[in-house]
Formats: sequence, structure tokens, C-alpha cells
Amino acid sequence: MAKKLEKKASAESQDDLEILHPERTLTIAGEVITVREYGFVEGLRLRSLAAPFLKALHQVMGNGAALSLEAVLDIIAEHHEITLQLMAIAIDRDNDWLHDLNDPDGNRLLMTWWAVTGPFFLRSVQQRRIAELVASRAQKTVPAGETSTPP
Repeated sequence: MAKKLEKKASAESQDDLEILHPERTLTIAGEVITVREYGFVEGLRLRSLAAPFLKALHQVMGNGAALSLEAVLDIIAEHHEITLQLMAIAIDRDNDWLHDLNDPDGNRLLMTWWAVTGPFFLRSVQQRRIAELVASRAQKTVPAGETSTPP
């Protein structure tokens, strides 16, 4: 019984660590690659680079449609140069390394990159949607026209 609880606690702490610092290691083109999520400061630096990608995600999610893998792949294809730069940063490689990948390795890396970094991008979109909702509600509560002020 104690071993079972210990095993469960170990699995839960691994899950917690995975949530805080998600990363995946895989072998691509004969090299061991670690795909990591962006940190806070790094994420701030990447905002301007990722802006068109985030805008496209926001548009898809703003229509009330569920975000399907197909929709994400369409956005990635539309913004492939940005995606390659973001991927290169997440794996600490340069763009030339990515351009040399064969199709199976490239697709496996792309799917792993999205699995690891997707939550980072989705949080950004959710924050923007919340800000828009708050602004919209604030506009509705402001009375239209002139208002009188108490003497």
C-alpha cells in the first residue's frame, strides 16, 4: 500500500513539474532535441515576432469555433516563416537546421513543438479575449451623452 501511494505521489509531482515546465525530448535527424516552452521574459520578447500568428489564432477562436488541429495547421502554414523562427527558438537550433529536415522528422518536430508551446499561445489569445470582453462591458456601463454632476 505504501509503495502504491509513493508511486502515485511521484507521478503527481512529475505531472506538476510537466505543467510548470513542459518539455519533450526526441531524436530528430539523428540528434537528441529538447522542445521547451518559452519562459516569461522570453515570451515577452517573442510577442512582436508571434503577433501575426497570435492574431490568426485569435480570429479563429473569436468566431466561437473550436480550435481544431486542422485550423492550427492552416495558421502554421500561413505563417510558416514565423513558425520556423519560433520552433528554432524552442529547440535552441537555427533556421537552417530546420530547413534541412526531411518531411517525417519535420512533421514530428512540428507536432511536438505545438504540444509543448501551444498552451503558451492559447494563453495569450485567452488573455486578449478577456481584455476585449472587459473593455466591451466597460463601454456598455458608461452612460451615453452628457451627464449632470452633483452641485
